[in-house]
Amino acid sequence: MNKKLIIRIILFNILTLSSHYSFAQIFDNEQAHPADKWRSITTANYRLLFPQEFEPAAQNLAKELETFIESSSKDLGVIPKKITLVLQGNHLNQNGYVQLAPRKSEMYPVPSSTADNQEWLPNLALHEMRHVAQFDKLTGKIKGPFFEQLALALYALNLPAWYFEGDAVQVETLYSQGGRGRLPSWEMPIRANILSGKNYGFSKYVLGSFRDNIPSYYTIGYLMNTYLTNNFGIDSQEKILENMRGKLVRPFNFQRSLQSVSGLNSKQLFTKTIQDLTAKWEHERPVEGPPFAVIETEKSRFPTDFLLPQYDTNNRLFVLKSSPQKVNEIVMLEESGAEKTIHKTGIQITPYFHLRGTEIVWDEYRKDARFGKRTYNVIHILDTKNKQLKTLTKGSRYYSPTLHPTKNEVAVVEVLHDNRSRIVILNSKNGHVLDSLSAPNATHIQQPRYNNIGDKLICIAVSKAGTSLLEFDLTTRQSTVRLPAGNQQLERPIYRNNDIVFKAHYNGIDNIYQLQNNQIQQVTQATFGAFNPSLGPEETLVYNNYAYDGYKLASQKLNQITDTDTVTRAIYINKTLQTVTFPTAQPLSDDFPVKKYNPAAHLINFHSLSISGTNFETFDNYIPGIFWLSNDLLNTTQIKLGYEFDTDINKSIYSAEVSYRRFFPIFTAKYTNRGQVGNAVNSAKPGSTVMFDYKEHLVTFDMSLPFSIYRQNQVYSFGFNMGTSYTKRYNLSLDLKNFNDEIAFPLSYQVYFNRNNMRSKLDLLPRWGQNVSITYRHLPFENQISGNILSLRSNFYLPGLVTNHSIQARFALQRSTGRYQNSYDIPMVSGWGHFTSPIVHNTAMVNYRLPLFYPDWDLGSIFYIKRIQGLVFSDFQNIHQEVTPKSMGLGLSADFNVFKYNLPDVNVGTKLTYLNDGSASNKIVPTFTLSYTY
Repeated sequence: MNKKLIIRIILFNILTLSSHYSFAQIFDNEQAHPADKWRSITTANYRLLFPQEFEPAAQNLAKELETFIESSSKDLGVIPKKITLVLQGNHLNQNGYVQLAPRKSEMYPVPSSTADNQEWLPNLALHEMRHVAQFDKLTGKIKGPFFEQLALALYALNLPAWYFEGDAVQVETLYSQGGRGRLPSWEMPIRANILSGKNYGFSKYVLGSFRDNIPSYYTIGYLMNTYLTNNFGIDSQEKILENMRGKLVRPFNFQRSLQSVSGLNSKQLFTKTIQDLTAKWEHERPVEGPPFAVIETEKSRFPTDFLLPQYDTNNRLFVLKSSPQKVNEIVMLEESGAEKTIHKTGIQITPYFHLRGTEIVWDEYRKDARFGKRTYNVIHILDTKNKQLKTLTKGSRYYSPTLHPTKNEVAVVEVLHDNRSRIVILNSKNGHVLDSLSAPNATHIQQPRYNNIGDKLICIAVSKAGTSLLEFDLTTRQSTVRLPAGNQQLERPIYRNNDIVFKAHYNGIDNIYQLQNNQIQQVTQATFGAFNPSLGPEETLVYNNYAYDGYKLASQKLNQITDTDTVTRAIYINKTLQTVTFPTAQPLSDDFPVKKYNPAAHLINFHSLSISGTNFETFDNYIPGIFWLSNDLLNTTQIKLGYEFDTDINKSIYSAEVSYRRFFPIFTAKYTNRGQVGNAVNSAKPGSTVMFDYKEHLVTFDMSLPFSIYRQNQVYSFGFNMGTSYTKRYNLSLDLKNFNDEIAFPLSYQVYFNRNNMRSKLDLLPRWGQNVSITYRHLPFENQISGNILSLRSNFYLPGLVTNHSIQARFALQRSTGRYQNSYDIPMVSGWGHFTSPIVHNTAMVNYRLPLFYPDWDLGSIFYIKRIQGLVFSDFQNIHQEVTPKSMGLGLSADFNVFKYNLPDVNVGTKLTYLNDGSASNKIVPTFTLSYTY
């Protein structure tokens, strides 16, 4: 569920008022496929929207939603307002969010191969309904059709992300038999840091780090919320929000409310939580277990994972390496620990690969080229002997492929469009379906693995009863429960003859266990956690042993079975759990009426007034104004009605804009009526000019076809844009000669193609990339004016001298005539405007970017600096005439967060440019930049 509320920062406050900043909604720009047929279930408290094929799963959720609503809101003393819940049943990325502007929740409900201790969708819904309750408790009285964006801004301004996400994780844990708060693996990174003496501070745990192993702020937020309720009662969260809700413009509102309830501020609460956890985890530290051998790997200054160790038939060890320095890659390890890269993988929902002999198989996440909410999971197979990679499937929903021990077959899990899962057997040479086996009713299958003769499959089964191990007999086509259902986070079951080796957490720490003659035996005694078991040579178990700096490699003899750990390790939330009153609402049994939902009938949905017409994506050339916004619930249509006042020329601007995104082309139409100011030559006084005013109607129409796809570790984006406009000028303040009062339908076209490597966490730019864009503008329907402009822009990325260093080379050229003679569609050199320049026909630039260091400096409560970057650059102009640089220089920038807010990630930089031109009055020109990302 690792998701974040989709929010944009309003930099207006910090840039002009130097105060806390508020938040506003950014709309998800992706759409579902237009072929999806939408259906709805409507009750007094919610409306469910879902694709037609997803109806069985939607009915199951609807029967439980009233229970979830009560569980998530009762302790806050609020009855949530009716809300629309959109189930994107064709989107495989497990996630979800709640938003205002417009008010809705989107859930990506398809279960995957990621291990859990309960069903995915109910847990997701419980978590998201807590966010609904939080919104309505804190800002519920501020609502549409004018103030939803304001409500979201006040919510995000007042409530820190670590708090509201930690609170939601706590609710999913309290009111279910699962939840992340019950998983040792979820708190394990913090436990490993503490018990390894890594005493990181509050800012680092909340805002993250490039250099150290820091989990999401969800984790520390959950633990801090739990300390709060363990020591100050389950009603402390209601008291905090109640104290805040009437004082939403009070400075430090959350800190004051937290202090009034607990006597602690956020940093003190963090300190108390860490002290409490340290005492608990020191007491529960496991005793020394059976001996194990550490498998050597290359050393790194950054946390590095060596996942899923597996031996081939020649006893060579393969792992999936995950590091912030590089994208994930399958590597082979020499006995010395030296690495040989086998293949770089693309995006995976769950990191995974399976090895048999010289063949490696894995799954990868893909998306529809145009519609980002239709996604897939495909199967790749690599023959390491001849280096041949084959994509076995396209447009599939397959997970966790496992190779048959002797046949050319691959077993996968398929999740069907109604959210049922089954085992599918594929031909490993061509991807054709050979067979399939259905799972028992309402059971999701995960992580299958063949036995050593290939007539059985063991897998994890997830259902309402919890998790179990299920065995499929491929001869009889029957399934047998090998391990009864419980609330364990089971992972990676494998066969050892007829026994099953798997990961579980029976003693409160993740360890490897063996199921032998229906008896569970503990195999490992890990300090922090043991994962991903595999059989090595000579009855050796090879597995991942977690440490503070990542998942490392270990092995031990399988005949060394440890005594079961007898230390009692209660979950941290146990004290709060004893005080919880469970909901009185019970799941329903009857199906709900289902109706067709026509997106075209719900296009208009005004919700907010906003001071930005760009969703706060940029403040370049900002003009004060106000906009009334409408967005439909499926994100196909946006309407903006606006008024702005240009203070530079004291003129008003009225506008109306519609953008429609449901089908392949994106259409945008905009009407603007605005006042303008111009200059005219004074015929009575040659060489002088006079100012004049006028107004104009401007109608623009744009069509775009944007596409993007993933292919292994490459990202491709390509498309075509076309636009035109009509301008009519009137109400001139002077009687002018030769004034052109009409410009009819100039046309512009753009085609572009981009191919870039996926970036690792530490990459400043793609290691390799090729980006080309061609634009053409002209005036085919004009008689009085003429001209055209053709431009080409290109960007190329290359690796630098050291890992994570980057070289960027840019070249651009244009040819223009007539009206466009003095227009530029290409980037100018640094410092342009500080020297006398001829007409520019082309420019080029080369720069070298490098990370200097990762300080993790906490400068009070204002700045938290995570990275310092360096830049060296050189710019060229009109290189057909001269090849010496026109400008060159150095740059320095910092990546940081402000006021303990997780978003945005801000970069502030300065650049000193030396101008290599005799006309420059100042040879050194300083510039400053501010940018932000999400």
